[in-house]
Amino acid sequence: MTDQRKLLERALVQLRETRARLAAAERAAHEPISVLGAGVRLPGDVADLEAFWSLLRDGVDAVTPSVDTLDGHRPKPADRVENGRWAGLLTEVDGFDAGFFGIAPAEAAKMDPQQRLVLEVAWEAMEDAGLPLETLQRAGTGVFLGVYNSDYLTLQYGEPASINTYTAPGGAHSVLANRVSYLLNLRGPSLAVDTACSSSLMAVHLAVRALRHGECDIALAGGVNVILNPISTLVTEKVLPLAPGGRCRTFDAAADGIIRAEGCGVLVLTRESLAGGRRVRAVIRGTAANHDGRTNGLTAPNPRAQADLLRRALDDAGARPEEVTYIEAHGTGTPLGDPIEVEALREVYGDGTLPCALGSVKTNFGHQEAAAGVTGLIKAMLVLEHEQVPPNVHLRRLNPEIDLTGSRLSAPAALTGLARGEHAPMAAVSSFGFGGANAHAILQAPSAPPASIDAGAGAPTGTGAPAGRGGPTGIGVPAGRGTLGKLVLPLSARDPAALVPLARAYAERLVGCDTERAAAVCAAAGTRRTHLAHRLCLAATDPAELMARLGEVEGGGPAVPPRPPRVAFVFSGQGSQWAGMGTELLRREPVVAAEVAACDAVVRELAGWSVLEQLADGGRLHETEVAQVAIGALQLGLAALWRSWGIEPAAVTGHSMGEVTAACAAGALDRAQTFDLLLRRARRAEEGAAGGAMASIALPPDRVRALIDALGADRGRAGIGAVNGPRSTVVSGERQVVTAVCAAAERLGANVRRLPSRYGFHSPMLDGQDDLLAAELADLRPGPGTVPMYSTVTGALVQPGQLGAAHWGRNLRDAVRFSPAVSAIAATGVTVFVELGPHPVLLRDLGETLEEAGVRYRAVGTLRRDQPLSATLDRSLADLYRAGLDVDWEAVLGAAPADVALPAYPWQRRRHWLGEAPQRADLVTTVPLAERTGTIALFVRRRIADALGFDDLEQVPEDRPLADFALDSLVIVEMKGQAENELGVTVPLQALLRVMQGGTALDLAAMIAKES
Repeated sequence: MTDQRKLLERALVQLRETRARLAAAERAAHEPISVLGAGVRLPGDVADLEAFWSLLRDGVDAVTPSVDTLDGHRPKPADRVENGRWAGLLTEVDGFDAGFFGIAPAEAAKMDPQQRLVLEVAWEAMEDAGLPLETLQRAGTGVFLGVYNSDYLTLQYGEPASINTYTAPGGAHSVLANRVSYLLNLRGPSLAVDTACSSSLMAVHLAVRALRHGECDIALAGGVNVILNPISTLVTEKVLPLAPGGRCRTFDAAADGIIRAEGCGVLVLTRESLAGGRRVRAVIRGTAANHDGRTNGLTAPNPRAQADLLRRALDDAGARPEEVTYIEAHGTGTPLGDPIEVEALREVYGDGTLPCALGSVKTNFGHQEAAAGVTGLIKAMLVLEHEQVPPNVHLRRLNPEIDLTGSRLSAPAALTGLARGEHAPMAAVSSFGFGGANAHAILQAPSAPPASIDAGAGAPTGTGAPAGRGGPTGIGVPAGRGTLGKLVLPLSARDPAALVPLARAYAERLVGCDTERAAAVCAAAGTRRTHLAHRLCLAATDPAELMARLGEVEGGGPAVPPRPPRVAFVFSGQGSQWAGMGTELLRREPVVAAEVAACDAVVRELAGWSVLEQLADGGRLHETEVAQVAIGALQLGLAALWRSWGIEPAAVTGHSMGEVTAACAAGALDRAQTFDLLLRRARRAEEGAAGGAMASIALPPDRVRALIDALGADRGRAGIGAVNGPRSTVVSGERQVVTAVCAAAERLGANVRRLPSRYGFHSPMLDGQDDLLAAELADLRPGPGTVPMYSTVTGALVQPGQLGAAHWGRNLRDAVRFSPAVSAIAATGVTVFVELGPHPVLLRDLGETLEEAGVRYRAVGTLRRDQPLSATLDRSLADLYRAGLDVDWEAVLGAAPADVALPAYPWQRRRHWLGEAPQRADLVTTVPLAERTGTIALFVRRRIADALGFDDLEQVPEDRPLADFALDSLVIVEMKGQAENELGVTVPLQALLRVMQGGTALDLAAMIAKES
């Protein structure tokens, strides 16, 4: 009986689990899909959603005489096209920012403008969604794009000699989607959809299915259409009637045919469960697709199939027909097609009490064919967003074949309000292919806009040792870790020329913003934009200053390195303190406040006084013990802050007492050990070095040593206290002896700076104190550390077990070997140095050391005496960003409110068209191989420039990885043949491929020279 009961209980548990799994699968199969963003390029110079809505609201007809707008970029319509002299056309389809996507001019010239448009508009959609590229790459993003025409490819058929390795991928429909995935490194499904006029809505339907099935977490979905070959209009006219009057009159009695049109639209989609906290423009509740089946003709519509399609989409959405109050019809403006479509719409949607408006965006632009469906969907999204229905342009008298009597349907000819019931309003969108492939989608306005996010940082723990940066789960907005309020604006571009218009656009966006709103714009720019190679970062105290600085931007600097540079934290010593230091920092930065509070608790227990009180009062900062402990606590707070912002050190070093806090930041000492050591060290220094003096002499250490030795009997009463730079040496010891050394140095013409110190630190005055300190620290047990530390006692990397009691005795007494330690750090490839302290005192010496070593570096301080954070810490952060460091902007600036809109990227377009690829002269072929590697490298660079169509050899640096150029295998084979023919050598293919994958032009030149 007991066994039977156990079996029954187990069966019940399994049944519940099965039911739960089935319920979860059912929910997933019908999960709503959030539209996070959209990008458009439409006739009438519409390049963003704001312009799109303005055109719709005002009832603008963007159709123009096609001949008048061709201006040499397109062929003129063929004479045989009866009614094709009107079209909804895009401007400047020959222009493309090829450099932004890393595409060579020669390849760009062979790319269908449809491929170029999709790349730019997909990027704009990502920006509208507020998703940096890294987010899409992590999410396994899918790409689903509708395409129909191949005009650019067909234009090349008459010139076989012009066809090259770029022609096939440049014209293939499949590559329309695949190129987006390739260039943006997106690894989800990638497919082009051709169902003619329904292609883009069919692409959306497939994207919805892929998202629901977990094939990707984000999808780019849409379509594009560009008309370039007059023959395609002739072909279209033989199948679909072109309106002789040049107007699309959907639903009107005078409707007489379609108008061809161009356009591009891309949506950014994700599952509703992943969109938490982000702005959602609309929700796709359901979609459906079907075919007309066998009708009285392949291109004839089928009202029964259409009605069935609408019902299936409603069923997928779990919605009732009467809940839909706007329908974006396929509505091509043909006298036959419009009545058939409305018949099906009335059958499914006609009953109910809430009015339902019909519309067709084709009355504004014409029929965009493969882009028509997504354009209609974006219009429906805007209708829901604004709760207004735009007019159907040219609707004067309803087509008598369309009967809306007794239904709730209407076709407005003027701007009207959108009807809504108890819930968020819904809209439907139809798109039908002329081959019978149909798609329908149900949209709903988001139930409620996301609340503005204003979360502060929690109090961290630890000592400033590395902490996890955290990050979002999925693609939703993470809980805020920074605090809104700072005016630090990071901007970036792929082309330095783009930074000027970008800065101007942000200045315009900030007009009328108060500090809170301006800070939200900064936060959004940091967290919702991809950070590119050419960077600009501005810090300000108020919006007016920020706008003024944006207006002064004249360009950008050099591109940041492919990998972020390595950073060293440099902890300064005593002498950098000042009354009031850290006051603003502790008030503004919770991370610093928490770390200093933790240090304060330790010092209270060890010494019986408060670091926080002394920082607030400042009256005892002249005392060695108080100064060194207060500086140390502030330094650990700054280390924790930099790390929380994503700036992790690859090495640390510290000057004098700063070596103690450096050891703590490296993880070798804990907080209690650090402050016990600082307190003991300060007391020994106070006891032994009081009454002494220090001076900095602009001479090398050997010259200063000679001056000290020349004093005779007094030479043992002073010594070299620090080697700060190649020509910066500190003498320290008894005051009268230091004075004598300074006088001798001045007689030599050396610059001498007497330090404001009443102590002779790191001098013979401390003889014996070092042993006493070491004895007091006998029980000190340092840890191994997690960050490489370079000691200013030895000027070298700290070895395991080195940081025991004896080391800290030497740290008190011996000269500070700061310059050798910096040189040792630089030798490891560190190029960025951050000085941590209340005031920068080491930057000049650090710079002289690195310049002497020939190192290209960047060095910044953190705080500065009596200066606000906006002029110090914030500007240092800006410098590090410009240097190429990856900053955790959400930790720095907080999470921006979801409704913050930012300017779009300013494309730097250039004309790329058939037959206009740059041509270059050949390199002289007589090259002495073994002795002229540099000349061979020049040959290699010229061949690559030829292949890619670069007109500037600087675009192919000799030290840039060849893999960066993404050369096609056929191009590599062609280059091999050129090298063999022109240089008279044999180039092994496998060796060539290996160098192309991992080497530079210099490496390839060396390989060719070796083979000779």
